[in-house]
Amino acid sequence: MANPEKVHRFHALSQGAIAEDVRAETVHIEQSGAATVEAETVTVSQGFIQSATAQQILVEEGGIGQVRAREVTVNMGGIGIVQAEHVKLRDGGAGAIAAQTIEASQVQTGVLLARQVNGDVTAAITERTAAIFGLVAGVTAGMILLLLRRR
Repeated sequence: MANPEKVHRFHALSQGAIAEDVRAETVHIEQSGAATVEAETVTVSQGFIQSATAQQILVEEGGIGQVRAREVTVNMGGIGIVQAEHVKLRDGGAGAIAAQTIEASQVQTGVLLARQVNGDVTAAITERTAAIFGLVAGVTAGMILLLLRRR
């Protein structure tokens, strides 16, 4: 990381302030943002982070583009891509979720890969739909190739 800010907590001095790279034990972002964050614990309240790596992440009415963590909790927010052991989502969404367990309430996601899902999740693509899509695409491609060879 280039020029990481060595802080234990990060608070914006004014709305809309953005930090480049933040590396600390505990990072708190409120009504502001950061490009990348590496920490043990990250809290985002009405803010955003482009990319975060941590043991625990909590997002309240905010968002993170890319997350890698042990535990992620999102309340009324969103995440682009999340890879974690445990994910808890309430009234939010994610582009893609890969986790061991997911606890959800009114959540929408594009791609869902999880061993255990508890709650209300609407996913465009799950492990099952991806397998079915692959099967259908393979059969379709095979039929097209056979038709082209007959000409």
